[in-house]
Amino acid sequence: MMTQTDQTTIKDTHHFSQSICMHQGKACPALARMLTALAGAVDKARPVTTEEFELCGESLLDGCARHCPARFIASHNRIRVFCDVTETIDTKALDQLADTLFQADSRAFSVAKPGPRPCAMGEAIPKLPRQQARAQRMPLSP
Repeated sequence: MMTQTDQTTIKDTHHFSQSICMHQGKACPALARMLTALAGAVDKARPVTTEEFELCGESLLDGCARHCPARFIASHNRIRVFCDVTETIDTKALDQLADTLFQADSRAFSVAKPGPRPCAMGEAIPKLPRQQARAQRMPLSP
């Protein structure tokens, strides 16, 4: 089950997608905050970075009751956060799983493959300039 959320702070610049957390049984607010912060940081860095800019690392999710570790990969084209993963999990495998969940035109990925999976994951994709302009004209709903 997937949830779609647009964050109010940068909803005009990115589309957000987030999976349901296997620990909480709902979308993780800490994951949403991390995606929002990363999207804001990457957006602000755009004027002083090249298109090849990438920021990646690991953190603990602030506000998560389990203090899940999270791995993030952020670029101008896409931001992804994977929750409750260890350093040894291959990022390429995580990306393949995320592609399957978040992209309609992705190749199939077998969930029967052995190995650990993130308890939750999220993605932020920049909106096209036309979508940004339309989002800025639309009133916020209460």
